Amino acid sequence: MEKQIHAVLKKLEYGVYIVTMGKGNEGNAFTASWVSQVSSEPPMIALAVHNKHQSSRLIDQHGAFVLNLIAENHPEIAKAYYGPAESGYQKLANADLGSSPATGSPLIQGAIGFIECRVVTKVSAGNHTIFVGEVKAAELHQDTPLLTSSKSKLHYLG
Repeated sequence: MEKQIHAVLKKLEYGVYIVTMGKGNEGNAFTASWVSQVSSEPPMIALAVHNKHQSSRLIDQHGAFVLNLIAENHPEIAKAYYGPAESGYQKLANADLGSSPATGSPLIQGAIGFIECRVVTKVSAGNHTIFVGEVKAAELHQDTPLLTSSKSKLHYLG
């Protein structure tokens, strides 16, 4: 039964984003797909992060995160930040970064835009924490289709 559940869940379509948090090259990044807008007034985003991720602790500590939007034709950008939670904080060590306007969180150069969020609440959800962030800034540099789980072949089943 569990195998069937995973097979069906793998069919769900998600956007694929690079989530950044912390400050500059000392921050962290990971590829995420369990993301959803959950409010329009004020605009809010929910992000599910595995509890074993260092990123979960960093988002909690800094109270902010950024969704870096990746173009459909650039899956290699997302793949550069894809990997196990235990891979450490070095994913941004040599990255070309900018800083988000509201919280100073890292921005990935090469992203087609970003959504910057300040955490307003968090909810325990099994082996994940759902961080709900109010959108404080957003920008789109290029209006092109976003990378999705089916286009990237990056499927996360937690």
